[in-house]
Amino acid sequence: MQKILLLILLLTLSIKNYAQTEPYKNTDAKDSLEIMKDLMDILSDSSKPFSYFTVELGIGNRVFNVRNNVLNSKLSPVSTTIYSPSIGYHHKSGLFISAGINLLNDPAKGFGSSQHSISAGYELSGNDNVDLIFAYTHYFVNDNFSPYSSPIQDDFYGALTYKKTWIRPGIAVGYSAGKYGDVKRFQRLYDSTTNKLTSFSFMASVAHQFDWDKVFNKSDGITFTPSILLNSGSSKIAIHHKTNATNLANFLNKKGRLPKFNNTKFEAQSLGLSLDLSYGIGKFTVEPQAYFDYYLPATEANRTSSYFTFTIRYLWQ
Repeated sequence: MQKILLLILLLTLSIKNYAQTEPYKNTDAKDSLEIMKDLMDILSDSSKPFSYFTVELGIGNRVFNVRNNVLNSKLSPVSTTIYSPSIGYHHKSGLFISAGINLLNDPAKGFGSSQHSISAGYELSGNDNVDLIFAYTHYFVNDNFSPYSSPIQDDFYGALTYKKTWIRPGIAVGYSAGKYGDVKRFQRLYDSTTNKLTSFSFMASVAHQFDWDKVFNKSDGITFTPSILLNSGSSKIAIHHKTNATNLANFLNKKGRLPKFNNTKFEAQSLGLSLDLSYGIGKFTVEPQAYFDYYLPATEANRTSSYFTFTIRYLWQ
């Protein structure tokens, strides 16, 4: 009702002012409709959700290109650069779908695709209190024995962040399943293992978002979000061996030296630091991101790992 009254008042003032400056010209029906349209655009909420497409190119050293950093903490960064082009559609309701591919230079196979993926989910937009997202990602892996392929083929992920405080607390949960392989060779002997993995993950985080508008011109802005994360979870791996050293395998199996399962109880797994910088101008966004991880349980391997990605994104309606 208030918008209607304001519209009538503004329309009346606009017509009155037009009559004073142009006393010998009458506004026709088309002029009145254009004035009303302009006024309705002013009164409408410009921040309401809208549907859009995105095209992205990510460049980095991590196998995963999803939001679940617990998965990143389970793998070491790869020794080659991974190029990840993708395309997505985001509906104004919050539903989205995207598809991507990983391209890299494999020392054994040359430059090509190691896997591609499809992701779908829901993201709450336009809410001043919380950020909420649910997503499912499936990886189509070309070679389960490749170190450049994801050991996860199905990943379910959900995250909730509270935005009203200066320090934003958040939680995320994930369930992942997949299989991967490994081959060991010694002269003419070989032993290959196929590992079926299921994993539950829980992440707690604190973050703050810094925003700067109109940095270089009227249509750009910078967002910088540092986050500290505690990654926890449990996993179960079923191990299947295939070897041409049958007698040795049977002997080790009888002695209990050939494990069939590798289970980890629910525990804190790593501490992470995420540094996310985003610069947007018009429909283009450039987003460099660094993620540092420190592994907490006892291990003889290197406890620290780091991941870097650089993303270029274009949006259109």
